[in-house]
Amino acid sequence: MTFVKALHVLSAVMLIGPLMSAPFVGRRAIARRSADGVRAAANQMSFYGLGSILTALLGVLTVSASGGKVKFGDPWVIISSTLYVVALGLVFFYAVPALRKAANMVAEGVLEATPDTAALTATGGDLQLKERLDAITGRVYGAGIVVLLAFALITLLMTIRPF
Repeated sequence: MTFVKALHVLSAVMLIGPLMSAPFVGRRAIARRSADGVRAAANQMSFYGLGSILTALLGVLTVSASGGKVKFGDPWVIISSTLYVVALGLVFFYAVPALRKAANMVAEGVLEATPDTAALTATGGDLQLKERLDAITGRVYGAGIVVLLAFALITLLMTIRPF
């Protein structure tokens, strides 16, 4: 069990850490108007989100191999599992699609980050697109905060085991 638990913790560090940083990387790339950077952040979230399933499977294996010391019915296991599902739902059904949409908008040229004469004479449509991009940026940031808090709470529950 110790070896499986070590693999579970190692995979959490190596896979969940980059997953939690991706929304913030995407937010900075949107601010820089780097479509490639935004796409890279979306791909990072997808890749490490899928990779985090390995961490979950190792967690299931750790509980199974615990010899009854830890049970799937323990409240902290149930809460951690629920938070994990919520975090992955946010990643795959909210943040990644928003980042991909933002990458497309940036690639289409939604008002450049540095003001020049063309940006100063923006049309109403340009301003609406910029407002939409700003809204997406806020949603990605908010989703990133919720995912970060979910994984922080999962870590605390697995460390402290309060129930």
